[in-house]
Amino acid sequence: MRLLRRGVNMVRSGIPAPDEREVLRALRVPHATRIADIDERGVREAITLALDRALGMASFEGVFRTAEVVEIREDEVVTEESPPGLLRSSVLAERFAGAREVAFLVVTLGERWDEALDELARRGEPAEAWFLDALGTFLVDRAARVVEARITSDLARAGLARSARYRPGYIGYPMEAQGALCPFVEASRIGVTVNEAMSLWPRKSVTTVVAFVAREDGRTPEDEGDPVVIGAESS
Repeated sequence: MRLLRRGVNMVRSGIPAPDEREVLRALRVPHATRIADIDERGVREAITLALDRALGMASFEGVFRTAEVVEIREDEVVTEESPPGLLRSSVLAERFAGAREVAFLVVTLGERWDEALDELARRGEPAEAWFLDALGTFLVDRAARVVEARITSDLARAGLARSARYRPGYIGYPMEAQGALCPFVEASRIGVTVNEAMSLWPRKSVTTVVAFVAREDGRTPEDEGDPVVIGAESS
């Protein structure tokens, strides 16, 4: 039984707040477990300001769709309805071996992140801007995983399990794939566009493709709990 409808699905949600250890790892401060452990006062203050601002903007919009795998060739994964060449990559063909379904998703934190970063640049606050930028990268990845959890939960009931994720720009999968992926999932519905350099706008946006294979135990679990997706809506 398919629980995700064909075509584009949309999600709006809050992002689960990270703890301080996760924040510091995202900011490449691995020697500390709390912000208070950092010796430099200026660094502590800049991180605290950036974190407060980030948590006030910790929500996202996402669009995704899934497609059945038709064929896996030596250098391409072919799925129903997707543009020709969207998954042309020998790396993907290897990583997605055995896939029955592929999910395509685009997630964004929105333009207010760009506005906040530009404001800090104008004010001459480079440390806070750097920390906020790093936190945005961390949070948009976290948001993508929230969407992935939603898809994984639904496809589990159809007897499928997640096997691998990959992104345009990773080794063997060119950034140019974003030019086809974004229209395929109608990323414009959440304000995401691709420029001539194949970068995404707003800047804190990300694309991902996720492969799903048949569950090894062959069960179709109707009684397993869902991952918690706070405030999610779909249309």
